Amino acid sequence: MPSSKYITRIALAALAMALLCIPATAPNLVHQTNVHLSSVHTLSQEDPLQIYHSGEVETVRVVEYDNLALALDALDSGEADIFGHVIDPEDYAAVDSYSNIQKQWAHDTNTYMLVLNAEVYPLDNSHLRRAIAFAIDKNEIVTSAMGGIVDAIDFALPLNNEFSIELTEGGTFYASDNVSAAAELALAGMLDVDEDGMVEAPNGNEMQLTVWYPLDVPGLNETALIIIDNLLASGINSTLVGMNYTDLQNEIVNHNQTFSLALYHQDLPLYGLDWAAMTFHSDNLAIIGENPANIQDTILDQVAAYFEDNIYIDEAPVIGLDALRIVRDLCPVIPLFAERWLSIYTDSNYQGWIDERNGGAYSVWNPVTLTPNSAEVDELVVAVLPEFFGDYFTSLNPFLSGRPIDSDWLFKSQFNPYMLIYDSPIATTPDGNAVPRASTSWTMYYRGIVTDLRSNQTRARFYCDPNANWSDGTQLDAQDYRFTFEYYSNNSLTNFTGIVEEFRVTGDFIVGITMNSRFMFSYRELGALPILPQHIWNDKDPRAWDPTIEEFLGSGPFVVSSFVQGANPELVLTKNPGYYPVVDVEPPTLLSLVMIPENPIPAESVVIRTHVDDRSKIDNVNLTYIYEVGTINITDSVMMTESASGYEGTIPARVTASRIIYEIVATDVWGNSAVIATGSYIRETTSGGETWLGDAMMVMGIIGAGALVVVAIVFLRKRKQS
Repeated sequence: MPSSKYITRIALAALAMALLCIPATAPNLVHQTNVHLSSVHTLSQEDPLQIYHSGEVETVRVVEYDNLALALDALDSGEADIFGHVIDPEDYAAVDSYSNIQKQWAHDTNTYMLVLNAEVYPLDNSHLRRAIAFAIDKNEIVTSAMGGIVDAIDFALPLNNEFSIELTEGGTFYASDNVSAAAELALAGMLDVDEDGMVEAPNGNEMQLTVWYPLDVPGLNETALIIIDNLLASGINSTLVGMNYTDLQNEIVNHNQTFSLALYHQDLPLYGLDWAAMTFHSDNLAIIGENPANIQDTILDQVAAYFEDNIYIDEAPVIGLDALRIVRDLCPVIPLFAERWLSIYTDSNYQGWIDERNGGAYSVWNPVTLTPNSAEVDELVVAVLPEFFGDYFTSLNPFLSGRPIDSDWLFKSQFNPYMLIYDSPIATTPDGNAVPRASTSWTMYYRGIVTDLRSNQTRARFYCDPNANWSDGTQLDAQDYRFTFEYYSNNSLTNFTGIVEEFRVTGDFIVGITMNSRFMFSYRELGALPILPQHIWNDKDPRAWDPTIEEFLGSGPFVVSSFVQGANPELVLTKNPGYYPVVDVEPPTLLSLVMIPENPIPAESVVIRTHVDDRSKIDNVNLTYIYEVGTINITDSVMMTESASGYEGTIPARVTASRIIYEIVATDVWGNSAVIATGSYIRETTSGGETWLGDAMMVMGIIGAGALVVVAIVFLRKRKQS
């Protein structure tokens, strides 16, 4: 059955042909609307990472090696191209001994921060906390204590988050600055009254801070010693208290009220602007794991409330980044460093390796981006250890290993062939940005935008790519999305879908997922999950079904051509010839336009409703209008609002105008713009009874592939103006 979009275009074209029978003999052209197909493309098509795409690699072969040494030998010689596992820190030296192996560091969400307990006097004073931040030398901690394999940070946000401002605004507290520390201590009312080299508390008492640190974490003893030396150098007396990692973490998580400072491990959420904005709200003092600083601060409470009250996804980064800056400056915690993880590859056979700080060398981006160095190279070889086929890729069913699908499974723990077979709605670029994969676009809705949502709910809406298809040629549509998310949720297959309540499918290509959560970036977590083919996976037990190669259908850039288990396991992927993604360079087009009243005059307000079509989501529809008042032209514009009846905008009445000219421009999320309609209407100047004046609409339609443009002029009755 043809889509509703196709039927609408046929109907418009048929209407236009029928209207050609009306003779164009009216004496005056009063209201004219023109449909335009011209466009301006603002999206560069040269950057391959603007969309997840097909590549030049024809074959990916996963080969098992008995141990790390053999795998490293294979990489060094060019026998293999990628090592498919994270490199353990104890193996860094072994990697360094090979000359042809390249390192790829990736950002982790694991961070260490110094937590300052605001319940211990005088740490409730923000100037004292800032003095401590100025005193600490994070650069020395990074190089001397942690061996240069971590990154200094000022902001409590993962470095692989697209909104991270560390590169542009970090550095305020990187190096020890005792001058600034002394100034902050003075503002805190803390001076060395008895001239013993240590400042006293504002009440005149001697001050002795304790620094808790984990004894059993490599590098943290050295980190704690550096912090003690830095504090003493700035006049802040402090001593070390060592304890095991688990006990320390539990004390902070459960809001211990007695510690002064603590070296605390925090796994920051990847899309964690909400953590920085909301965790320090005083209400969270009763919630385990939140507000580790035990702080009660009016400013932090206001920031949290402002972030929580926001209902626009575009505003979340603005508010969240302001919150990050406020947390940095008020210092309830002092972020010290973010951890990295290491993967390796060789460029002997392929070029174009991406500096992938999210997924490492075995990111899904490299197989679709690399190009061979010579014509003799015909496959990309991934070296893996026995645990790959023994514990992880045990079947073509990704759920048989028993591991839940989480962020580690998706892109960190090991090379992931499943994510080359199955597309996800969204791909994440190396710098953390979201780009289309199986979805052309997406959005988030809140109670203030969509009335059927409860105050604690959000809805993620994905716009499926109408070009998407499964490798057997079956259309991938919104029903596959609905089935996939229900399947994950009903079978507890991923940590991301526990909050999902319902699904709504609109037409063939739009699916809405309602969640019992106000987490602003839940669409990113849902959008990273692989979409499953309903016509294959329906009624299959995710923890029992072992599909054959013929049943293992995907929608990604590769398909499985061979999977051998046993003593010498092997997996071979070949390029999917039907892979579909292309950059959207087509402009929006007009499906229909309605004017209320349908034959307007300048002396009355006019409502214009349009239905606009595009392969991607429409970003905005703008209505510009010009009043001709005598010899003066007055221009104004309004952004048309989306509703169930289309995009709607109003041209206010202007009694003195002799003519009103309008133009409607639609822009999609790719930046493709088109003037989709122009028109005008005038003040009737004749006297007497009803007068027939030309009120014309120009309609264009396209029938099939013939690009037949049909133009019709319609004449409508015009009311007399009193």
